[in-house]
Amino acid sequence: MIGVTIGDVSGIGPEIVLKALAQIKNPERNIRLIGSRQLLAELATQLKIKINIENLVYDIPLFAEKNPVNPVKVKFGKPQKQCGIASALQLHLASHLLKTGKIKGVVTAPVSKTALSLAGFPFPGQTEYFASEFGVKKYGMLAWSKELKIILVTIHKPLKDVPKLITEQNVLEKIKLLNDYFVHYEKKRKPKIGVLALNPHAFEFSCGAEDKILKAIKQARKLGISADGPVPADSAFSSFSVNGSRTTYHGFVSMYHDQGMLPVKLLSQGSGVNTTLGLPFIRTSPLHGVAFDIAGKGIANPDAMLNAIQLCQKLTEK
Repeated sequence: MIGVTIGDVSGIGPEIVLKALAQIKNPERNIRLIGSRQLLAELATQLKIKINIENLVYDIPLFAEKNPVNPVKVKFGKPQKQCGIASALQLHLASHLLKTGKIKGVVTAPVSKTALSLAGFPFPGQTEYFASEFGVKKYGMLAWSKELKIILVTIHKPLKDVPKLITEQNVLEKIKLLNDYFVHYEKKRKPKIGVLALNPHAFEFSCGAEDKILKAIKQARKLGISADGPVPADSAFSSFSVNGSRTTYHGFVSMYHDQGMLPVKLLSQGSGVNTTLGLPFIRTSPLHGVAFDIAGKGIANPDAMLNAIQLCQKLTEK
C-alpha cells in the first residue's frame, strides 16, 4: 500500500492526482489518498472522473467543511495560509502512516513553499521535512525520468551559497546514494556515474570546487564505484540523441538545483519525477510545482503524477 497526498489544494495537486488514478486499474487495491475527501469528491464530479472516493481517502477535512451551510470554496491560484496548513497536515498524516506500517511509500503532490511558510511550517520543502521526521542525515533528491537520472548535491540553495557547500564529503555522499539506487533498484551491477563540474569548463575557471569534486570521485573509485569527472556541464549530455538514448553514463551528480533539473525536465517533457534517496521508505513526487497559473481550469497534465505513482509502486515492491 502506498499513500498519495493531494498537495496544495489551490494548485493543480488534487486535479492531477484524480486524473492519474483514473488511468490506474483498481487503485483501491494498493493506493490511499491523503487529503480532503469532500474536495476530492466534488472535483471528481467536476472532472467527470468515476472513482470510489469513499474507500480511497484518509480524510483531512478543510476548515470550511465543518460548516455544512458553507461548503468548501477553494481560491485557486495563490498561496494561502489555510492551504499551507492543509498541506502540512497531509505530510504529518503521511509520516504517521509510514511509521505505523499502514503504507510502505508515499507520493507527494506539489505544495506551495510560500503557503507552508505562512502556516508556520519550519522546513524549506517536503524533502527536508521527511529527512528530519525520520532522523535521516544523508539523503538526496534524485531528478528521475525514463531517459535520465540526476542527483543534486545542493537542493534549494541560493547560487551564492552553493560553492561553500561543495565539499568532498557532500559530493561523495551523493555519488554513493546514486550508485546504491542503481545497484539496488535498477539492478545495475556497476553503474557508470558522471559527476558534473560546478564551474564552466571545469578546472579552467575553478574556484577550488573542482578540486574537492575530484577528491570525492577518487574516494568513490576506491570504494569500487565507477565515477568520472568533473565533467563540464555544457558537454555532459552530448551523448544523448533527440530521443533521449544514452551512450555514456547511467546517471549524473549535479552540484546545484537548476544544473540537474533543466536537462531532466527537458528530456522528460513534463513527466519527470522527484525521488528522495536515503529515506527508510520510498518517496516520489512530480517534478514540477503547484502551477497556480492553470489551477482550477481542468487542463493540468497528470503524466508526472502518474509516473510518480507507478515508480513508487514499483520501488516499494523491490
